[in-house]
Amino acid sequence: MRRYASIWLPRWPTDRLKRRNSPATGPFALIESAGSTFRLSAVNLMAFKMRLTVGMTLADAMALVPALVTAPADTQGDQAALERLTDWCCRWSPTVAVDGFEGIIIDITGVPHLFGGEDNMQDQMRAAFRRMQVTARIAVADSPAAAWAWARFGAGGSLPGRATALQDLKDLPVAALRIDPHIAETLTALGLKTVGAIANLPRAPLAKRFGLNLLNRLDMLMAREPEPISPRQPQAPWRSRANLVEPVSTRDAIDTVLIHLLEALCKLLADEHLGARQLVLTAFRIDGDVQTIRVGTSHPNRDPKHLARLFRDPLDAIMPGFGIESFMLEAMSADPFSAEQASLEATQQGDSRFSQLIDRLQGRLGTRNVYRFEPLNRHTPENAFTRLSPMARSAQEMPETDPRPARLMQPEPIEMEANGEAFTWRRIRRRIAMTTGPERLHGEWRNGGMDIAARDYFQIEDEVGRRYWIFRDRGGWHMHGIFG
Repeated sequence: MRRYASIWLPRWPTDRLKRRNSPATGPFALIESAGSTFRLSAVNLMAFKMRLTVGMTLADAMALVPALVTAPADTQGDQAALERLTDWCCRWSPTVAVDGFEGIIIDITGVPHLFGGEDNMQDQMRAAFRRMQVTARIAVADSPAAAWAWARFGAGGSLPGRATALQDLKDLPVAALRIDPHIAETLTALGLKTVGAIANLPRAPLAKRFGLNLLNRLDMLMAREPEPISPRQPQAPWRSRANLVEPVSTRDAIDTVLIHLLEALCKLLADEHLGARQLVLTAFRIDGDVQTIRVGTSHPNRDPKHLARLFRDPLDAIMPGFGIESFMLEAMSADPFSAEQASLEATQQGDSRFSQLIDRLQGRLGTRNVYRFEPLNRHTPENAFTRLSPMARSAQEMPETDPRPARLMQPEPIEMEANGEAFTWRRIRRRIAMTTGPERLHGEWRNGGMDIAARDYFQIEDEVGRRYWIFRDRGGWHMHGIFG
C-alpha cells in the first residue's frame, strides 16, 4: 500500500516575504494588476481574520482595513522559492514534487519507520515548518488526490486505510476533487455538494454532462486509479541518511557525519559488488536552505577514507548558517567493482593508487582539466588526437605513422635559407645538422581534400641537438612541432 503526504502552504507568498524580514507586523497583503484595477493575490493571517480575501479589489480592502500594508506580488519568485523548499523536503523522501503554487507532494511509502512512525514523521514536518515561520497543513493518505483534499478541506493528519477513509472523504465538498471551479459551482447549485453525493450517482450521466475528468478525479481520490507524481530530483538507487538530534555547524562535526554516511553507503555498494562513480552530498539547514556537493571518481571505488578525501576541499564551500540538521549521501552512478587482493597483486595496488591520485587531481583542478591524449587515425596532424579521461580505455590501436612530436603547435612561418643550411624561427637563426624526410600529407578524403593543402614534412635536428617538425606547402615553410 502506497502512502503520500501533502503539504499545503496556504499563505506561502506572504510567509516567504515575512521570512525576508518584511517590516509588516499588522494586516498585510500582496497585490497584482487586474486590468484597470488592483486585486489582492495573497493575505496574511491577520488580514484574513479581518475578512480580507484573495481576489478582493484593493479599494474594497482599504475601505475595510485602512491600516492595510501592501506590496507587489512576485509570482515567479514565489514559485522559485517553492521549488527550493521542495528540494529541502527531500530530507524526508527522495520522491518529492511541487504541487501547484502552494503545495508539495511527497511519496513516503516505506519511509515513516526511519522517523519513528507516520505520526512522528508528521510532527517533525510541522515542527520544521514552524521553525521557518511558514504556515503548513499536512495530510497523509493512500493517494496524492486524497492527501491533497484532506489537507485543504479536511482536518489534516493521517487518513486510515482505503476502506476506512472512504466515509471521511465522502463528506468533503466537491471542490476537494480538484476539478474546474465552474463545474464545482454547477454541481453545488444542483444540490450535489459533497463527494459522496457524486459517488452515489450513475457514472454514465455524470460523464455525459460534466466530462470524464470528473470521474477520473473521483477515482484518483478513492485510490482506484493511479496518479503519478514527477519528482524534482532524480532518485539514486543507493543512499544513506543522517537525521541529527541537534544541528551541527562546525567542520569537525560535518566530517564526522560524512565518514559515517560513507561507511554506510560503501557497505550497500559492497553488497552488490559495485563501486561509486558519482556521489552527491546534500545538507539540509534548519532555515530551509539546501546545499549540495558533487564529486566523481575516475574508477569505481568504495573506500570510505579515499572518498572522504575527495570531499575535503569541496566541503569548504558549505555554509552551515544556524546549523545543519540532516544530511543525505547518494551514489548517483556506480559500476561493477570486484574485491582487490592488494597483498598479492602489485599491479592492482599501482592501478588503485593511480586512480586515487587522478581523483584527487580532478577534485582540486576540475574534471575537465585532467585528461590524457588519445591518438586518432586521422590524416591531418591537427585532428590526429582527442582528449580522454585519464582512466579511459583506448578506443583504437595506435595509427602507424612516422614519429610525431610531443609538442604540437599552430603552424608558424619560418625563413629557410636557400642553401638549406639554416632557418630562422622567432628571430633566432638555427643551423641544421641533420634532416629526415620528406613525408607528404594530403587533405582528408572526407573533406574533399580541402581541409589542408599538400604538405611535405621534415624532421630537422639543429647543431645543439634540438629536433623540430617543419613542413613546406605552397605558402612557404612553417614550424609545426618540437620533439622531446
